Amino acid sequence: MIPHGRPAITEAELAAAQGRDIKTWRLREAATFRAPVPVLNPGERLRLYDRAQADAHAKGLPLPALPVGPHPDDLLSDQEAADILGISRHTVRAYATTGYLPPGLELHGRRWWTRRDVDARHTAGDQRSTPRETAVQALAAELAGPDSAQPSAAELAARAQISTRTARRRIHAARQLGDGTGAP
Repeated sequence: MIPHGRPAITEAELAAAQGRDIKTWRLREAATFRAPVPVLNPGERLRLYDRAQADAHAKGLPLPALPVGPHPDDLLSDQEAADILGISRHTVRAYATTGYLPPGLELHGRRWWTRRDVDARHTAGDQRSTPRETAVQALAAELAGPDSAQPSAAELAARAQISTRTARRRIHAARQLGDGTGAP
């Protein structure tokens, strides 16, 4: 997590600021830097540090404290967003690609989402479509009704906001379920 209002810096940027190559910096400076300065994203391959803390360490000053508690504008990695949403980090990226989650912000070659966006997705629930089994059962009950008109795939697609192909599949599965020939 990158705390709200606190820019992050990578080890490569730290090395460049000191006029060193990253390999040389890791050999000579990394151990003395990493001991007192906490990493913002533990367990990640790309280590990020709070810029204010890194600057204070370089000047020999006490490290400023990081903000305590969550803030809506904190930046979360795909894994942190996944942990909140209860999904995989790959699904978080897929959500961002499909528009189910905002695309996020790219920093340091990675994608980050605000806590506000992730919390909004978490509290909104699944609004893309109803789960397939529930939709098929509801459609089977509708088709079995005494006065039910047989909906066309186009009507069902418009009503359920699904593709026509998915609507055809659901109608077929609902008819099978209603006929007693087996579940889809």
